[in-house]
Amino acid sequence: MKKIIIIVSVLLLLSVGAYAGCRFGKDVYLPKKRTAEALDKQEKLFDRVRPDTEKASQAARERAEGKTAAMTENSTEAAESPIAECSEFCPDTVGWLDIPDTRLSYPIVQCSDNSFYLNHGLDRESDPFGLPFLDYRCKGDFSGYNSIIYAHNFENMDMFANVGLFRDREYFDSHSKGLLMTDKGSEEIEFFAYVSVPADSPVYNTVFITEKEKKAYAELLLHSAVCRTDISAEDLTDKRLILLSTCTFEYKDARGILAGYLCG
Repeated sequence: MKKIIIIVSVLLLLSVGAYAGCRFGKDVYLPKKRTAEALDKQEKLFDRVRPDTEKASQAARERAEGKTAAMTENSTEAAESPIAECSEFCPDTVGWLDIPDTRLSYPIVQCSDNSFYLNHGLDRESDPFGLPFLDYRCKGDFSGYNSIIYAHNFENMDMFANVGLFRDREYFDSHSKGLLMTDKGSEEIEFFAYVSVPADSPVYNTVFITEKEKKAYAELLLHSAVCRTDISAEDLTDKRLILLSTCTFEYKDARGILAGYLCG
């Protein structure tokens, strides 16, 4: 009888172990494997079409200093697009964002809704990481008063996870500039605030008709800032704003936004 009990117990333990192993493989190992494969695929795609950020940064500085316009007037050659390769690979590409000394260096896409690129990659195939995308309501050439770019926040610091680091004053001050590359050239971004708001905040408005509306919007941004520079709402009314938005986890439906303006 004892022998039978021991055999049954061993078989039971083996069954439980096999079931636990199966569940681990299905619920933990396979999802992590797929995620790692998706990340590897994405990084290889990005490397194929990544712009020359050093060259683009130099062009952006010259543009900000007014040199580019003078050079263009004296030249019959068309300006080279820093995102030409990326646009050729994915026609939805509208830009490339790069913030030095961070992991924020990604293509920016735009389509007819704010859903598709939540779970599709640069090749328009299913991708759990998605892509940073420009709000479909915004002008694709970043010429509007406000351009909002969204991306996921992953725990391994991919996509816009680094945006949350800007809530720290020291980090914010030491990463105060970024770079936006479009088919028209390159522009520096000057960051002026890190903002924490709920997902339904009017900060996500994209329609502004009067200067009064622009000023009220700038005041809202500055009022919602966790840290900011000393720029005034009035000074921001004649800028072209660019907002990098992602999910954060301070409270339900919290959003973190790194706000800047284009210097071109």
